[in-house]
Amino acid sequence: MHREPDPATATSPIGVPDSLTVRSEAAAAVGAALLAGGMASFRVKTAMAIVAKALGLDSFISIVSFTDITATATLNGRYRTRITQPDHVGVNVDHIARIHRMVEMLPERVDATEIFERLVMIAARPPLYGAVVNALAAGLACAAFSFLNHGGLVEMACVLLAATIGQALRRVLQHRHWNHLLVTVIAATLTSAVYALAVGIPTALGALGPGHQGGYLAAVLFLVPGFPMITGILDIVRSDFSAGIARLTYSAMIVLAAAASVWTVGVVAGLEPAASSATTMPFPLELALRAVATFVGVLGFAIIFNSPLKIALGAAGVSLVANSLRFTMTHTGAPVQLATLGATVLVGLLAYLVARRTRIPRTSISVPAVVIMIPGFTLYTAFTLMNSGDMNGALMLAQEALQVILAAGFGLALAHLATSSTWRRVAQPR
Repeated sequence: MHREPDPATATSPIGVPDSLTVRSEAAAAVGAALLAGGMASFRVKTAMAIVAKALGLDSFISIVSFTDITATATLNGRYRTRITQPDHVGVNVDHIARIHRMVEMLPERVDATEIFERLVMIAARPPLYGAVVNALAAGLACAAFSFLNHGGLVEMACVLLAATIGQALRRVLQHRHWNHLLVTVIAATLTSAVYALAVGIPTALGALGPGHQGGYLAAVLFLVPGFPMITGILDIVRSDFSAGIARLTYSAMIVLAAAASVWTVGVVAGLEPAASSATTMPFPLELALRAVATFVGVLGFAIIFNSPLKIALGAAGVSLVANSLRFTMTHTGAPVQLATLGATVLVGLLAYLVARRTRIPRTSISVPAVVIMIPGFTLYTAFTLMNSGDMNGALMLAQEALQVILAAGFGLALAHLATSSTWRRVAQPR
């Protein structure tokens, strides 16, 4: 058994032949780097199997959870089992896209030293976007969410301010590798407090009228763990239960931490999760504005995920089409769960086409495109209603949110099953 060091500092022994140990470490390092970037467990397994074959290993069988990889490599009748753990797990689309492309373009034979060197180069890449752009992306994304949840200009402006400040602090704490749950609590509390002040002070001074409090839930939607939530469902569809259940458990804990913090600030500040007053407009105009809001929201989240600009724009374009279909279906009376299922199947198919042309993992397109459909607003509202004693209202919203999340994950899974022969099989990648 061996614990893998950080891929950024791991090196292959210079002058030492590629033994079973060195080759297995190189294959596992690729998996650890993908896992650290947020890749679903099946893709991690597949990538390690491809690298192991190029390294000349006879087989490489792995079990991948949310934070660990247990793998057995064989060579000439000998075997070695190892446990690999990345230093931290987050979301970094730039890294996983580059590693995916590296794996896809491997020659028939490769040395372990070359694998380590490439991983070091990828790990050394700084974030694509600076702190200001990253924070503004979160603010714009949440402001777009506010509009999609019937928020007006005042709510959108306050959400933009609060979410920008909240994401700026969150990014600082994440770079210091603080506990994710603690980071979520701190960021949610600060974001909600900023929104309360941004609305409360002008209202107290008479510059604003009442009715702008409901947007404070939209301000913290950048904290919804859409990436692990969706990949967790995909893992379960692939029967990777250890990874899927762990991802969904992590997602639930983050949502609960954010919701509890938002509710606490709401109680102290006297904020209510009432829906914002929606402005009536013709359906074609509303559809067009929602398409723009979808594009901005997904682009913002893709930037938060450190997606290269082309991938971010691709995800935003795919989501614009799919979410417009979703809104049209709900406008004509279709249940939101069915509309979400249809829209996410379309996302998965479009992402498949884009991924084939660009040699990137389709999840780098599909997951950011689907995040806009995750009902974070509904989840937070359900938690708030539960704490205020409205159990019936809370249960109704919670079951609606759960069904929409499952529909989103299953929609992507159906697209995978329709376009990938490996998804239709249950064999372990080797």
